[in-house]
Amino acid sequence: MVDLFNKTKAKSSTTTHSSGPSSTSTIPAAAAAATSASGPSEADKQAAEALKAKGNALMGQKLYDSAIEQYTEAIKLDANPVYYSNRAAAWGGLGEHEKAAEDAERALEIDPKFSKAYSRLG
Repeated sequence: MVDLFNKTKAKSSTTTHSSGPSSTSTIPAAAAAATSASGPSEADKQAAEALKAKGNALMGQKLYDSAIEQYTEAIKLDANPVYYSNRAAAWGGLGEHEKAAEDAERALEIDPKFSKAYSRLG
């Protein structure tokens, strides 16, 4: 886990956010769009939170596939690391540990201090 922390820390120090065509980023394109200089609109943030709440309710019912759909839609609106972390938990519930780790790593690329994402790495 320490190796991943150092890897993530190194990535976060080189990650750039620019709307120009020559920008480079380790954050996926959808996430980069949602975290642009202006960020998501307030309406998008509220809609994403509602989707997260639905996903959380589905997680409580162990309906992981449906929860993943909700978190994915939330991520499209707002690349919040919480949504990636929650989707990682849902992937873990399905036994899809590689996908869970990928989402946990995405959460850490966005916010290296988001400690809950480290717990999703397994």
